[in-house]
Amino acid sequence: MRYRRGASFERELIKMLEKEGFAVIRSAGSKKVDIIAGRRGRYLCIEVKSTHEDRLYFSREDYEKLTSFAGLFGGKAVIAVKFVGRGWRFFYPEDLSNGGKNYKLDVRDKKYRRFEEVIGLQTSLDGVINREG
Repeated sequence: MRYRRGASFERELIKMLEKEGFAVIRSAGSKKVDIIAGRRGRYLCIEVKSTHEDRLYFSREDYEKLTSFAGLFGGKAVIAVKFVGRGWRFFYPEDLSNGGKNYKLDVRDKKYRRFEEVIGLQTSLDGVINREG
C-alpha cells in the first residue's frame, strides 16, 4: 500500500512537470532518485516523499545519494514532499538543517520552494533581493 501511494504521488508530480513542458523519466524502484526532469537546459533530480504528518525525516543516506547523483548528472537536487491534505513543498538539500542522522522537513518550514520556483517560472524573493543587493 505504501509503495502504491508513493508511486501515485510520483505520477502526480510527473504530470505537473510534463504540463510545464519537461521531459520526464521515473526511476522505478528508487535507485538514486525518483524522477529526472529536463527542459531547455534546466535539469532536476527529484526525490519524492509523502506524509500525513506535519514533518518528515529525510535520512543522511538518502541525502547523500540524491546530492551525489545530481552533482554527477549536472542537475539541481530537489526533495519534493507531498504533505497529504496540505499540498506540495519543495526543498533544496542545501537549505535543510541537519539534526544528526536525519534532516527534518516540516510543513511549517519557511525554506520550502514553490513548484513555480523549482521549475524556473518564478524567482524567490530572496533571489531577487540577492541580485539587486
